[in-house]
Amino acid sequence: MAHDILVIAVKAVAGGTLVVAFALLGAALRPKWLAGLFSAAPSIAIASLVVTVFDKGDLLASKEAVGMIFGAVGFVVFAALVRPLMARMHAAVATAIATFGWVGVALGTYLAFYR
Repeated sequence: MAHDILVIAVKAVAGGTLVVAFALLGAALRPKWLAGLFSAAPSIAIASLVVTVFDKGDLLASKEAVGMIFGAVGFVVFAALVRPLMARMHAAVATAIATFGWVGVALGTYLAFYR
């Protein structure tokens, strides 16, 4: 129990530190739309992987990293789907359809590689 609390605390501190570092980097970049690339998600992912390496080992961290890559590929599909769908239908419906695309691609690629 104490170990789990320590791991959560380390993840929180590491994640918070990286969020601030990435925010500073994002604030310094021009154009400002590029700063969004350095938002919280990449810094939290890096912090989580670092803590996982130290806590559980590099094998589990590599599997988590691959899962993050599959999720990112799914997000690209979401982004490619949602824009044209929103031109044709209500935003909530377009978002729901694109979300199914995201989950489908992320889960499909994961299952294809790990079956």
